[in-house]
Amino acid sequence: LSWLVPSEIFPMKIRPTGQSISVAVNFATTFVLSQTFLTMLCHFKFATFLFYAAWIAIMTIFVALFL
Repeated sequence: LSWLVPSEIFPMKIRPTGQSISVAVNFATTFVLSQTFLTMLCHFKFATFLFYAAWIAIMTIFVALFL
């Protein structure tokens, strides 16, 4: 979805730039999450999964309301 949605919501004039920024932010976020996951898991144990589950729930509500 992170590749499909931005390619559909940007107007044709700015689509390449918008898609590039979207992909760059996606890669940066994935890098940060992969670098911090093990540290969070060691410190917070099972609460790490609850943290990510809460973000998924929040983002699901956001997408349902605004997209």
